[in-house]
Amino acid sequence: MAFAATTILTVCSCSSPRSGAGGYATGMGVDARGTSYNSYDLVPVGDRITYTIDISTQEGKQKLQGLSLAEAQRLAETEASRKYNCDRLIDPRFDYLKKGKRILRITVDGRPGNYHTRDKQYDSRTRQEIGINVRH
Repeated sequence: MAFAATTILTVCSCSSPRSGAGGYATGMGVDARGTSYNSYDLVPVGDRITYTIDISTQEGKQKLQGLSLAEAQRLAETEASRKYNCDRLIDPRFDYLKKGKRILRITVDGRPGNYHTRDKQYDSRTRQEIGINVRH
């Protein structure tokens, strides 16, 4: 009897990890070469930039139609990164103009940054530099 109960609990507790959207979780944060994002530093490149999406243009109106504030912020940050050819923005700041629930304009300001491989690796327990061959 105890064996049957243990078997049922074991089978029922086995499940695949799922993401918040109901789909299966992906290997987010895993590089195909086996290097994690912890092996990279985000280095600023250039001066602060500003990028705006506004409904005064037809393209901006289509982009902002039906978006929440959080979605509009992600969109503006993504498009700014693409336009200025960087991996992501460092210290992004957002300004927006809303009328009711509708977003009329979103502006992101930040420093462009690119990920670079670290030249030196450290043992997290002893903080001593360790010799690892790192490819650039």
